[in-house]
Amino acid sequence: MAVDVRVPPWSPQEPELNETTMHRDPPFDLPPEAALDGRPDGGDLLLQRTLGRVRHEKAREGRRRQTFAVVVSTSLLAAALAGGVVIGRHLAGEPTALVVGGIANGASLSAVVTPADGWSRLRVTVKGVRAGEWCRLVVTDVHGGRFVVGSWIAGTGEPGRGVTLDGSALVAADDLEAVNVESVDGRVLVTARA
Repeated sequence: MAVDVRVPPWSPQEPELNETTMHRDPPFDLPPEAALDGRPDGGDLLLQRTLGRVRHEKAREGRRRQTFAVVVSTSLLAAALAGGVVIGRHLAGEPTALVVGGIANGASLSAVVTPADGWSRLRVTVKGVRAGEWCRLVVTDVHGGRFVVGSWIAGTGEPGRGVTLDGSALVAADDLEAVNVESVDGRVLVTARA
């Protein structure tokens, strides 16, 4: 009849009991290394390698998390910045642009006039002017004033593409009468009336 002897884990006799039961006959099949007292030869080196590998893997995992956090925060910052720009432009509101156009003698003119404080910004596209023609872009106001916005030589670019000019004139958008393309000798090639 076997007697079950249990020793509490805090008892000083527990290690002795464990050591005694390890050397009993089967059913306990333990490797001989389990019965060693102290560290095996070269055990410090093996322990150091194992600990080094664990530290390396933890550091790599930390770098991955850090990289992921940087990518996510950068993406959120870029999205917030883009959203702020869009909202800011929408709230500020662009002044209402005036679009005018005209066709004459095979030439065409389209202009977007954006009002500013007492003056106007222009973006003008001119097509169909004879190649080699020296041209001026002239804005006239309702009082008869003429303002040269720009000049160029027609046909120096890609055929059929025309030219796009950006400029400005000291004419309020409400006072704008016409946008003209003229030759340098004063011939009006095409006009767009406001």
